[in-house]
Parts: sequence; structure tokens; C-alpha cells
Amino acid sequence: MKKTLAIVLVVLVAFFGFGFRFTHPNQGLSSALGSAKSSVAIYRHSGQPAISSKVLVKVKESGTGLGIVRGSKGGNLDIDLGATFVAVSQKDVKGNLIAVIPFIGSILGVVGL
Repeated sequence: MKKTLAIVLVVLVAFFGFGFRFTHPNQGLSSALGSAKSSVAIYRHSGQPAISSKVLVKVKESGTGLGIVRGSKGGNLDIDLGATFVAVSQKDVKGNLIAVIPFIGSILGVVGL
């Protein structure tokens, strides 16, 4: 049990060391396995996101959103969150989406995260 825990801890430290992060989006695109609210997203901060890339953004009204970049003008990006479009500053982009882990977000929602 201790070896397994140690291995998991080393993998997580390496994961964070390479710049990968986890977040629980409050809104955004859904997949065949559920909505963004019921998922946990793995992302990595990078430079300017390209048009049509999937990103995680800070949305002022509701927290974190999972969306697709649809346009860019100046320092702002137009993000498609599925039901809505929002214009956010480049600094509000958390990073590019790497993977979505479905259903874990429901558990985190019950706990309050």
C-alpha cells in the first residue's frame, strides 16, 4: 500500500512539474459522457491559443468554463461555451484542454469544489 501511494505521489508531482493542471469547470461544452459540470478537465497553460482549439477560461459570472476559441481580435478571444458565447481577455485563458475525465466532477460538486 505504501509503495502504491508513493508511486502515485511521484507521478502527481511530475505531472504538476511539467505544467499540467486539473480543474472542475462550472459551465461549457458537453461530450457524449456528460456535461462540463460533471467532469474534471486536465489542461496545460500555453501561449496564444489557436482558433478552434479547446480551452479553459475564467468566466467572470460563473467561474471556469470549457469552450472552443472561435475568433480573436486584439487581446480578446471569442469563446463558444456551447449555450453562450463570451469575449474574454487573453489573460483569462487558463490553458489548452488536454483531456476530460467524466463523472468525477459530480462527486466534487457534492463536496463543494
